Amino acid sequence: MAAEFKHIMLMVPNIQAAVKFYSEGLGLEVKMSSPGWAELDANGTTIAMHFAEGAPQVGSSPILSFHVEDVYGAISKLEELGGKLEGRVREPSFGKVAAVRTPDGHLVSLLQPAPTEATAAATH
Repeated sequence: MAAEFKHIMLMVPNIQAAVKFYSEGLGLEVKMSSPGWAELDANGTTIAMHFAEGAPQVGSSPILSFHVEDVYGAISKLEELGGKLEGRVREPSFGKVAAVRTPDGHLVSLLQPAPTEATAAATH
């Protein structure tokens, strides 16, 4: 029997602040939250947060990737909540891409996909 994927778990020193960052900054739904554990719904994938004093060390966690409608608006919201833009916003052919470091040191990737030909035609 194959292993069953359950969730992505982030070790964080402050559950309440981490929940606020992801729920208010990215609009993720809070499934449950307590001082030691929280779960958020990221479009069907659960992001679990476990309290760990002093966690994490930079580079010790997965990169969470999100598609957003407005990369600059998302960056602004996340910065208001303590995030820090890493590098610059890049604009490859497939859209606008940015990396934001969370207050806990995790890395969040943001992609604003480039409009498809159908989307571009509908807006003109």
